[in-house]
Amino acid sequence: MLELRHLRYFVAVAEERNFSRAAERLHMAQSPLSAAIRQLEQEVGAELLNRSSRGVTLTPAGDVLLDRALRILESVEGAVAAARRADSGELGLVRIGFSWSARFATLPTLARRFAENHPDVTLVTQEMWNADMPAALRSARIDLAVSLCPERDGDLDYELLRQEAVVVLIPERHRLADARGIGLDELADEQFVMFPRQLAPRLYDAMLAICHQGGFEPRVSRRAFHSAGDTGTLASADAVALAPESVGGHIPGVRAVPLIDSDAQLETFLIRPQDNLSAAAERFRDLAREAFGADVPAG
Repeated sequence: MLELRHLRYFVAVAEERNFSRAAERLHMAQSPLSAAIRQLEQEVGAELLNRSSRGVTLTPAGDVLLDRALRILESVEGAVAAARRADSGELGLVRIGFSWSARFATLPTLARRFAENHPDVTLVTQEMWNADMPAALRSARIDLAVSLCPERDGDLDYELLRQEAVVVLIPERHRLADARGIGLDELADEQFVMFPRQLAPRLYDAMLAICHQGGFEPRVSRRAFHSAGDTGTLASADAVALAPESVGGHIPGVRAVPLIDSDAQLETFLIRPQDNLSAAAERFRDLAREAFGADVPAG
C-alpha cells in the first residue's frame, strides 16, 4: 500500500540524487530506504529512478511522480498546519446570533476588534429574536449569541457584556425631538413602537416596566420595530421607542434623547453553550469579555 512516507522518501532521493545523502537527510539507514523505494516502484508499476555508480537520475515516470508528490506533500503539510491553527483558534468559523440593538455599535465593535486580532477566522452573523436564540445555541446552528435582555435557559451560560442607560428614540419631526432630556411622564400619551411579546418576552417586559415607573401603560402602535427591516419605520411614525443608548445616532431621521427621571438600564449578554465551544469561538468570547469593561459594574 502506498503511504505518505514512501513519497517523502522518494522526494528526498530525487532531490539529493543519491541514496546515501537522502538516507542521511531522512535520519535513517540506506538499506531500508532502498527497500522502500523499490516497494514504491512496485506499487506504481514503473521504474522511477535510473541507478548508477555516479548516483541516480529520474526516469520520465519519476519526473511526473516528483511533481505530483511535491504537491501532495505540500497539501498535506498545509492541511496539518490549518488543523493546528483551527485547534488553537487562529482559523475557523464563528456563527453569532444577535439582537436588533447589537448591530448598531456592540457587534460592529466586537467584529472589528476580532478581525484585527484573528484575521483568518470568519464571522457569520445572523439577527435573531431573543426567543429563538436558546434553541439555535442548543442545536449548534449558532456558536454564540449577543442578546439584549436575553431569555434564560438552564443549559446555557450567560456573561454580562454591557449595561446601558435607556434612551427614547424619537422621529426628528416629533415635538420632543429637540429636548435634552425627557421625563417618563412626558411619554404617557405617546404611542410606542414595539414588537409582539412572544418574540422577546424579557426585553418586552423590561420596556413595559420602564413605562410603569412613569405610572402609565404604553399605547403600542401597530407598526413593528426592533428588527433589521424596520429601521425606517420610526422615522416616519408619530411614535417613540425605548432602546439602549448605544443605538442612538445610528438611525437616520431619529434622535436619541436620555430619560432624566429613570435609572433603568438594559443589559446585553454573551450567551454560549456550556460545552463544545470551538477554539475560535472561545477567542471571540475572550475578546468580548474585554471590549466593554467600562460598561459593566465591578464585582
